[in-house]
Amino acid sequence: MFQWFKRMKKKISYESKVLFSIHERMNTAKNECFFVGFIDGVLANARVDTTELEPLLAECVAICRQVGDEDAAEIVMEASAGHENTPAELLQLLTLIAEVRSARIDADCPRSAANRLLGFCAGVNCDAIITTREARALLDRMEMEHDLQGDPRIEALRHVLVDSLQNEEIDPGESQEISHLITALVGDSYADTGIPSSEAIPVIQDLDEIDESTLEGSNIVLTGGFAFGSRAKVSLRLEDLGACVQASPSRKTDIVIIGTDGSPHYTHKHHGGKLAKVFKLRASGPAPRIYVEAQLHSLLS
Repeated sequence: MFQWFKRMKKKISYESKVLFSIHERMNTAKNECFFVGFIDGVLANARVDTTELEPLLAECVAICRQVGDEDAAEIVMEASAGHENTPAELLQLLTLIAEVRSARIDADCPRSAANRLLGFCAGVNCDAIITTREARALLDRMEMEHDLQGDPRIEALRHVLVDSLQNEEIDPGESQEISHLITALVGDSYADTGIPSSEAIPVIQDLDEIDESTLEGSNIVLTGGFAFGSRAKVSLRLEDLGACVQASPSRKTDIVIIGTDGSPHYTHKHHGGKLAKVFKLRASGPAPRIYVEAQLHSLLS
C-alpha cells in the first residue's frame, strides 16, 4: 500500500506539472490574441484618438502586470516620452506591433480568433464611443470564423451593427446601444469604470434581487475565482442556505454565479466553457439566471 501511495503521489505531481505547462501555454496564447485584438480595435479608426490614450495605457499597464509583455511596456514608454504629437507616434508603433504579432497567431484557430475578437471589441469600446468606421470594422471582424459563433450575445451585437449601418452612419443612440452590448462580452469600458478590459468581467443583466429564498432548493453552478474564498468554501456556504451546487450547467441549472476574480484559465479572456454553455442554454430557454458574486455579498459574508 505504501509503495502504491508513493507511485500515485509521483504521478499526480507529474500530471500537475504537465497541466500547469499546458495552462501556461494556452493562457499565453489567449492573452496574446486578446492584446493584439485590442490594438486592432484602437486602430480601427486608422488613428489613435485622444479619448483612447488613457484606456490604451491602462490596458498596457495591466498586460505588463499580468504577463510582463515587452511591447505593452514599449507603448507605455512611448506615450510617456513627451513627443509633440503622441497620437501620431503611437499610431506608427501600434501598427508595427499589430503587424508583427498578427503573424504569430494561427489564423485558422477558432479559439484564437474568438479571443482576438473579444480584444477588438474591448479596443473599439475603450472610450465608450463607437464610430461608424469602428462599427464597420467590428462587423467585418465578426464575420470571420471563430468559436463564439452561436453565442446569443454575439448574435445580438451583429444584428444591431447590421441594422445601425443601413444608413451608413452611427448616431449617438446607436453608439450607446452597441457599447452596451459589448459590455455583455468584455465588461464596461475603461471610460465607464477606470478598469482595463483585461481585468474586467462581462456585465450580465440579471440584476433582480437575490436572497435566501432565491437560493433555497436551487441548482447552482459556480464559475471563476471568488473573493469570498475557495470554490469549496463558497459551495459549503450556499449549501448551508439550501442550494444544491452542481459541477457544470445543464437544463436543470437554475442559477450560475460568476466569481469577482474571474479565472486565469478561462477558455476565452472573459469567460470559460461553463458560461459559454450557459449562454447557449439561455438562447433556447428561460434558465439559467446569472448573477455575480457582489450580488451575494450579504449572503456570503
